[in-house]
Amino acid sequence: MNRLPAAALLAAYALLGWTVFPGRTWLQADTQIYVPILERQHDPSLFARDEVALRPHVKFTLYDEIAVSLRRATGADFHTVLASQQLAFRAAGVAGAFLIGLALGLPPAGALAAAGLFGLGAVINGPAVLTLEYEPVPRGFAVLLVMLALGLAMHRRWMWAGAAAVLATLYHPTTTAPFWLCLLLHWRYGHDRREGIALEVSLAAAAAGLAVIAFLQPFGADRQVMLGRIPPELEQIQRYRAPYNWISQWPHGWLWQYPLLAALAAAAWGRVREHFTAEARFFAVALVAYGLAMIPLQYLLLDRLKWILMPQFQPARAALWVAVMAELLALAAGWHAMKKKRRAEAAAWMLAAFLLPAAGAAPLVELWKFPERLAAAALAAGLAWLGAWRPAAAPALAAALFLLIPWVGRLELHPKLHSPELDETAAWARSATGKDEVFLFADSGRRLEPGIFRARALRALYVDWKSGGQANLLRDYGYEWQRRWQAVREARPPLLALEEYAKLGIDWIVVSPGNAPAGAAPAFANRRWAVFRTRPAR
Repeated sequence: MNRLPAAALLAAYALLGWTVFPGRTWLQADTQIYVPILERQHDPSLFARDEVALRPHVKFTLYDEIAVSLRRATGADFHTVLASQQLAFRAAGVAGAFLIGLALGLPPAGALAAAGLFGLGAVINGPAVLTLEYEPVPRGFAVLLVMLALGLAMHRRWMWAGAAAVLATLYHPTTTAPFWLCLLLHWRYGHDRREGIALEVSLAAAAAGLAVIAFLQPFGADRQVMLGRIPPELEQIQRYRAPYNWISQWPHGWLWQYPLLAALAAAAWGRVREHFTAEARFFAVALVAYGLAMIPLQYLLLDRLKWILMPQFQPARAALWVAVMAELLALAAGWHAMKKKRRAEAAAWMLAAFLLPAAGAAPLVELWKFPERLAAAALAAGLAWLGAWRPAAAPALAAALFLLIPWVGRLELHPKLHSPELDETAAWARSATGKDEVFLFADSGRRLEPGIFRARALRALYVDWKSGGQANLLRDYGYEWQRRWQAVREARPPLLALEEYAKLGIDWIVVSPGNAPAGAAPAFANRRWAVFRTRPAR
């Protein structure tokens, strides 16, 4: 296949994944935390009383420097700057999957099918991570760059692989640990001096870049503590706010999923390994073994030994690579089986490959509860089987899956949190209140609308549920978050008296109209939200 058509198809897969399925979101997850930090770096007059912006956790990443620099250079807002990077890195990840497919012995049409499969994304239950993050966050960028680095490494393009891995490390160091360890092991046992030079140069560049970033960027009001045990009171906060970090709190279905995926990967690897490049044989095994081993390791280091670094590092998120390699290896096994006219075997491998993209957030061991998602996986497997039988049709069939899987499986991967009423409330606050005034969504509980308001209104929040996740990274922030969360009764009705909110330093409360304080006149109201001043206007 010519390079230009292949590149166009890969770009199309990236664009379909970005716009259709699995899609993207904005201010519905971790960008609720990153945007206030970035806005304050861009304009220090903002968020002077917001604990999230005052305690940034971005000291060891280039994510914020790149975003702020691009905004100043282009004049675009952070949404545009970050979404553009997200699309570019989606394309890089899909290209990496294409290269991995070639290294697994697939023809170009089959490698394009592998790229399409990866582009469909997958939810990694347990560690709360995605193969394709819906939001433009550092971890998502790093995963996609590591995919590109793996594809290049499997074709012995060591310097280019190192460059991609270095950039991934500068975005999110902990995400790249599996790649660097596997590369180190390959160099150690591959006995190739060229690989050693590439490794040394890449590691030195990554380490130097992180050191420069950390030196130039000062700490905020809180430091990330890395040595020591988690105090009992902080453990209580973390278990309450982020139970996904604690393996002992995972449902049993999540624990079974990854040994099953590892077994699928091992079976596929053993079936068709003779078609792989030597590097693909090694990296496929090493990544699966690494990802599976991190689950009991995190249990030991966090649940048992309580090492305070573990909620920040979250090594069990490497289970992502068990899922990625399992689906790509299963697809490769299906294509090779079809080539040898073992059509029933090919169908079984194809079905296994598409279970994760069609499952949504459902664990594989509970997928039988969702017949429409099983139907979507069966349809995808059938089209992939047809593509392996008629390779000329494979690229088009892979593109069709971006439309068919969510339709047949009735998949809605992210909630619809944005609304005109919330935007109106944020616009009013941005224009009618002072930069230093503090808001509280007093009856929103664990809902995520407050974080959207914070980013759109450019106004501080006293506390909200989403920002409590920072307790994983910042010890003192965790204590302060708990104090505030309890002071406002977890933002649930019945409301406190307005003067009680004022004593806490809250200038405005936002509530649904049904929970409006008796006898108080709202400063702003619409169908969904009403805003009240907690103290008389100056």
